[in-house]
Amino acid sequence: MSDANASITGWASLNGQILPAAEAFVSIFDHGLLYGDGLFETVRVYEGRPFRLRQHLERLREGAVALRLALPWSAEALTAMVEETVRANRLQDGALRLTVTRGAGPPVPDPAVCPQPTCFVTAREWSPPPPAAYERGYRAIVAEGRQNERSPLSRLKTLNYGLHLLARMEARDAGLDEALLLNQAGAVAEAATANLFAVIGGRLSTPPPSAGCLPGITRAAVLDLADKGGLSTCEVLFDLQDLRAAEEAFLTNSLLEVMPLVEVDGIPIGKGRPGAVTRQLLDAYRALVRREVGVGYYA
Repeated sequence: MSDANASITGWASLNGQILPAAEAFVSIFDHGLLYGDGLFETVRVYEGRPFRLRQHLERLREGAVALRLALPWSAEALTAMVEETVRANRLQDGALRLTVTRGAGPPVPDPAVCPQPTCFVTAREWSPPPPAAYERGYRAIVAEGRQNERSPLSRLKTLNYGLHLLARMEARDAGLDEALLLNQAGAVAEAATANLFAVIGGRLSTPPPSAGCLPGITRAAVLDLADKGGLSTCEVLFDLQDLRAAEEAFLTNSLLEVMPLVEVDGIPIGKGRPGAVTRQLLDAYRALVRREVGVGYYA
């Protein structure tokens, strides 16, 4: 076992078999590694319960259809893999990653040479940023790279993550929290690791998937909560000028939940602090978590 592997602890599921994570290997000829040919889902776990797992599995299956990646596992089998990984790790609060690849085959860019997909589930403890981060909000830059809204991959959670990683590195180099991606037409698409919402002209606005953004699980939950909370919502294209003129903005993903976005490229959004709509939806989202995973969480 290498020194790097010695630092890996816990358990993983590999093609339905629970193994020590340090011993769960995939082939060097796996096309997920060679060509980024695969999909993944990041699932938040609260009190030992994967949150919105059904929705994650539905998105995974839709992505597999788009990639023409035939999944031999049913939703029930994938659910069992996830739940077994949670139990094996005795995970209470954390994050799961469910990854499906095209599988191993000769190193040629031809999906037909891979007879069997690979599926693995890993787990880690994870806690959200401290309350002070939500009180302060995130600051972001606009990344140099552009999302290609015409590519079908822009709306899938694939292993082709290079653009997002570059954007994250730009944000880190600038000492900031996140990076925003514009699309080829100059509209705001999403953040490097999150969906984007903004209150523009009194309406809660978010880019549509046609802008090149991922149809996020948390994004969908927030839109539903906003509608139920009496907020006016719309999926609409908007550019940086619109965002800079917004009353407030926030980011969503499964781990961060609802994170205020208070500054882009050094320019404050609204009053430069978390707004009332953001706070309302963060509270509503956490109430949703309480209802779905148990009354103890966020009590």
